[in-house]
Amino acid sequence: MLEKTYKVDFFDANGMFLGQRRVRHGKTAQAPKTPSPPKGWRFDHWEPQVAFVLADVRTQAVYTPKEYLVTFLSETGIVLKQEFVPHGQNAAPPHYYSKIKGKMAGWSSSTRNIQRPCVLFATFDG
Repeated sequence: MLEKTYKVDFFDANGMFLGQRRVRHGKTAQAPKTPSPPKGWRFDHWEPQVAFVLADVRTQAVYTPKEYLVTFLSETGIVLKQEFVPHGQNAAPPHYYSKIKGKMAGWSSSTRNIQRPCVLFATFDG
C-alpha cells in the first residue's frame, strides 16, 4: 500500500514562491533555505507550521523585528535602566536628576530610531 503524501508550498512574507516539498502523512516538511528578511527583521517561523502534515499546505515566512538592548548610565557609570527596543523604535529614557551635577541635560546619543544595541550616558551642561 502506498503511503499518502502531501505537497507543502513555501512563500516569503511578500508572497514570492520559494519552493515546494513533498512530505509523508504525519511527517515534517523540510523547509527551503530561510528567506532573507528585510533590514532590522529576523525570520521567526513558518505559518502555518509544517510539522505533522495531514494535508496539502501553503505556508508563509513570518518575520519579527530585531530587538536591541539599550542601556542608560549615570555620569558615574551606574545602570539607571535597560530595555529591549524593537528595530526602528524609540527608547524610553529614565527620568534622572543628578545630585552631583545638579540637573539632567540629555543623553550621549539619540534615543530615537534605535537600530543597534547601545549604551547612553547622562550628559550635563557646564
